[in-house]
Amino acid sequence: MRLPDGAKSRALLIGTAAYDHLPGVPAARNNVDGMREFLLGRTGLDAANCTALTDPRDLTAVGRAVEDAAREARDLLLVYYSGHGLVGSDGLLHLALPQTSQELLPWSGVPFAFLHKAIQSAPAQTKVIVLDSCFSGIATEVLGGEDGILGQLRVSGHFTLTSSPANSPSYAFEGRHFTAFTELLLRVLDEGVADAGELLTLNDVYRELVRRARELDLPQPQKCGTHTADMLALAANPRRGGAPAEPVPADAVHGPAPGHPPAAAPEALVSADEVRRCEFATVKLTEGYDEDEVDVFLDRVVLALLEPERGAQRLTADDVRTVRFTPTRLREGYDVTEVDAFLDRIEAEFERRQALGAPGA
Repeated sequence: MRLPDGAKSRALLIGTAAYDHLPGVPAARNNVDGMREFLLGRTGLDAANCTALTDPRDLTAVGRAVEDAAREARDLLLVYYSGHGLVGSDGLLHLALPQTSQELLPWSGVPFAFLHKAIQSAPAQTKVIVLDSCFSGIATEVLGGEDGILGQLRVSGHFTLTSSPANSPSYAFEGRHFTAFTELLLRVLDEGVADAGELLTLNDVYRELVRRARELDLPQPQKCGTHTADMLALAANPRRGGAPAEPVPADAVHGPAPGHPPAAAPEALVSADEVRRCEFATVKLTEGYDEDEVDVFLDRVVLALLEPERGAQRLTADDVRTVRFTPTRLREGYDVTEVDAFLDRIEAEFERRQALGAPGA
């Protein structure tokens, strides 16, 4: 495992802070600055290869910057966006620009599908998208739901990290320097993860983000990607060697917005009862997962989750990560996006259990 090759990697950081037709997000500008400072200081990325684009003029300006970064990257291609995320009449995510309005969304915003297509075709070995916007979880649904796309992602090295589920807002609290998600992300990257190795991988970062978001009652981050891209190392781990986990800082942003009572935030990321009760949408004439195979595997998950958290485990995170189901098309199958998203949570739970059983835990 190694850090990205700074000379062969490219990062594009996009932030929309000021809008003509939408409320401003001043913290988006700080988000871009904070992400750039981290990338330059901790990943070895060259300054000339890390582009910050704040309040871009129009879709053409964004498209040109994305195409340039995608064409030049050979090792890591990372694209970060902070700002409003709007959902079009087609149910797809659009990233807002200064001139974007809901009424003219298809003509004034950046369709996530455009961004994904450009990144997917890049020659970079690993492609990472980080979205800090409302409804950003829709991006993982787009990646998982498009016919044929999910299988390509699992081979070609994509990883998408979003600040919230598909049906959830993301928080930008007044008076805070960063938005809630990017503040957590930068804290994790700066402080490290106690049960991770010498280098912080994308998966290490994701698991710690989920843990902290639950503690703070913030929307749960989502991920979608290959089973190898999440092992990409972003930076050295300041807490390598099992140093005790830091408590959540007293001045950390807590959610949700006023009027929504804090959730109980159980320690487990998913319970046996939740797995028993889960239901997935079914699809036909498009790729799905064999229902019987999924059900049999989830029965194994239930048995494993009923066992003590510490000690030997009936299943491991790797068992979940590597499971494969027969694809269906001419007969009904479970929706691929929903199943994979649920498996991500189960995988994270078994990683948490493995960490509890690690020496010194």
